[in-house]
Amino acid sequence: MKKTGWQDIPVKSITDDMFNISIYINGLCSFIRSCDTPMTISIQGDWGSGKTSMMNMIQENLQGTIHPIWFNTWQFSQFDAGNDLVFSMMEVLLESLDCSAELRQKILSGLIGFGKTAIKVITEKGVSGEAAHKVGEMMEGGSVNYASEILHLKERFQNAINEKLKNKHKDRVVVFVDDLDRLQPVKAVELLEALKMFLDCENCVFILAVDYEVVASGIRQKFNSGVGDEKGKSFFDKIIQLPFKVPVAQYNIKKYIVKMMERLEISTDDEEVELFYDLIRSSTGFNPRSMKRLFNTYELLDIISKSSADEISDPIRKRVLFAVVCAQMCFEQFYLYLTSVEIDEELFATLCDPAFCAKELESIYAEAEVNDAEKLVKKTSNFLPCFLQAVQLNKVDDFSEKKLQDFRTILKCSAVTSVTTGAEEESDNPAVWAYRSINKDLVKQTMAILRDIGEFTIWLPRKARAGVKLSDASGYFVWTSPNGFNCQTEFYLSRIDSLTTGVHIKLIEASYKKSAGDRFIKLLGENPLRLHTVIEINEFGYSYLNVLRLNNNDPSAAEQIASIVRRAYEIICSTLSNPEISE
Repeated sequence: MKKTGWQDIPVKSITDDMFNISIYINGLCSFIRSCDTPMTISIQGDWGSGKTSMMNMIQENLQGTIHPIWFNTWQFSQFDAGNDLVFSMMEVLLESLDCSAELRQKILSGLIGFGKTAIKVITEKGVSGEAAHKVGEMMEGGSVNYASEILHLKERFQNAINEKLKNKHKDRVVVFVDDLDRLQPVKAVELLEALKMFLDCENCVFILAVDYEVVASGIRQKFNSGVGDEKGKSFFDKIIQLPFKVPVAQYNIKKYIVKMMERLEISTDDEEVELFYDLIRSSTGFNPRSMKRLFNTYELLDIISKSSADEISDPIRKRVLFAVVCAQMCFEQFYLYLTSVEIDEELFATLCDPAFCAKELESIYAEAEVNDAEKLVKKTSNFLPCFLQAVQLNKVDDFSEKKLQDFRTILKCSAVTSVTTGAEEESDNPAVWAYRSINKDLVKQTMAILRDIGEFTIWLPRKARAGVKLSDASGYFVWTSPNGFNCQTEFYLSRIDSLTTGVHIKLIEASYKKSAGDRFIKLLGENPLRLHTVIEINEFGYSYLNVLRLNNNDPSAAEQIASIVRRAYEIICSTLSNPEISE
């Protein structure tokens, strides 16, 4: 039976390297074998970028010439290990060096007996001689033996290293400290300081897997939030003699993607590989952990969609599904938008038009009240051309009902791996979609009649919410008055019952600045259209509610709406153009 899924586990051997980074592994290993000691090397990178995999490959490559010791802080990352972490690391190191039970007991008893206060002093004073002097001062008055053990720790550790290397006929000890960036940042900083204070010995190389930003955060927490980047860098430089960044940018990503596609039985012709590469680049990026999650999610949905979308050809199903999964994992609000709107040619016409699409994306992210909305709009805009190419709906000629239906089917299959539920229950009601279609067609007809005024834009809600039905629709036109207002004239259709639709007229100062809105309302007065209907006034303009109540089957409905919109537009134009009006 074919295995499915990819475990999020580090590469164990250079033979499993899927990114062609052996040149970097070989270079680091040559340096480690010949460098002056003591030496501390950092393997830096984001979570999931491959730091542990690199250390595994380095350890394998160095076999035969060094004595390796591995210390993983992962077991401490979920607990407040406090200063006990330093003692735990010392215990691992001493045991790996085959120190006698008596020596281990002496060193560890000295550390534990001396207590957390000593570690606190060491980490606060850093690696200077002041720390050792302070330790001696603290131990005066009855605890001289403990002070002696602490001050001679480095010498004893050095002797243990020398003895181990002599017995094993090795050149040096290499200590791998993994997952430092999983610790609380301040604890990671304290562990680095203790390493430098106690264990900076000849014939000893430390290799630390760490995210620099975690160290910088720990320094800010420890010394106060006002510590600048320069001080953080100075601290890092003091501890680390050789910083090495995981070469993610040099990974042979296409080789990795091809292997994944082959395993998933996806065509690997050049055009298809290039498309999958672009989809990943513009969504998850090339972080190995993120790519594994992406392919795992895809593989599950591939199994499900084989049955539920069996009428779609396999190459199309796989390509469209992969694009949908990229959107789902990286652009949640955009994905939820797709699940809550009608999938038709108009939707894809909007997505294919950069100007209209940018406005739509701004609306999506503004409505969701997400952080960094501007950044998300830009990133989603960069992703969309790849997405549209993958679903083969990137040109007007492509908007066939067969392609649209294929997309609807695959989008529906993807819902089981969505973190959130998407559209509300109203979207499952066929009648709602029928009303929505009626309103949308009526808006289009009205816009065509009003074409001499200007170019109106259709709007449909992405989902139902307070005061907005999924079946609502509107058309709006933005224009600039002679005295500088950005005016929006809008007609809004909202279902009252199965046969009747209400028409609201909105007049808005479309810059949405309170100062402009206040001026706009002051100039126009309480009832600029002089209509006897309910008027709602907010800080940006007016809403006239249920100006018309139309029968959905009335063939003259569009003409009636256009007539009242034209009248509203003419009144506002005349009012704002009147030179006798003053502020």
